[in-house]
Amino acid sequence: MKKVVFLVSIILLLTTIESKSQNFTFHRVSAPIVYGDTSALVVVKGILTNNGSTTQSFILERVFKSFPIGWTQNVCNYQNCFGESEIIPPDGGSSYTLGANQSDTALSFDFYGTTIGTGKAVWKAYVRGNPSVYLQDTFTVHLGPVGITPISSIVKGYELNQNYPNPFNPTTSINFSLPRNTEVNLVIYDMQGREVARLLNNEQLSQGSYKYDFNSGDYNLSSGAYFYKLVTNDFTSVKKMLLIK
Repeated sequence: MKKVVFLVSIILLLTTIESKSQNFTFHRVSAPIVYGDTSALVVVKGILTNNGSTTQSFILERVFKSFPIGWTQNVCNYQNCFGESEIIPPDGGSSYTLGANQSDTALSFDFYGTTIGTGKAVWKAYVRGNPSVYLQDTFTVHLGPVGITPISSIVKGYELNQNYPNPFNPTTSINFSLPRNTEVNLVIYDMQGREVARLLNNEQLSQGSYKYDFNSGDYNLSSGAYFYKLVTNDFTSVKKMLLIK
């Protein structure tokens, strides 16, 4: 009799554990970092799947965000698109349901910004009423030319630093600072003064310091000396760099 009671207890325990376990999947399907242009909507795709045998109601919640000033994020599922919100659907909104073995392949996390930079948001999904069992993923977007990274928003004035390393092969970093929002051109010239690479073309940048990771292999440059020139509305600076293969 004791053995029967013990077996029944084990079965009930396993059933309880199974009922509380995660029976859905949620993850990003886009690249770890999605690149796009400023002033254009950039879509990062995700997918949510109900692996259960019955219809379930889900919640999406943003648990972390790091956006440049002025950036926004809009989330869309197969039912609706929602504005800047920390939780989907918003409190009091319509239910977000998926039938048994149904997937929401229309799920997207849309970034929009008018300044160059990198934005990151972490979203988690869980069944409504059971937030302790969840899955989460990170959605990251870089707006602006590939290779440029904001470093700080606090600077004293215009500055163009010596590239590092120098000499280099094939990559080097070019750092510069802007004391105000302005259009920026960053151009590479050969010793004859011919333009060989235009890294930034009238790009609107916010006040701050930036790093541009320049890869000479992208432009098939040969060994030799080159000049890089930073031009804004009221500042121009030129420095020399050496490529040695």
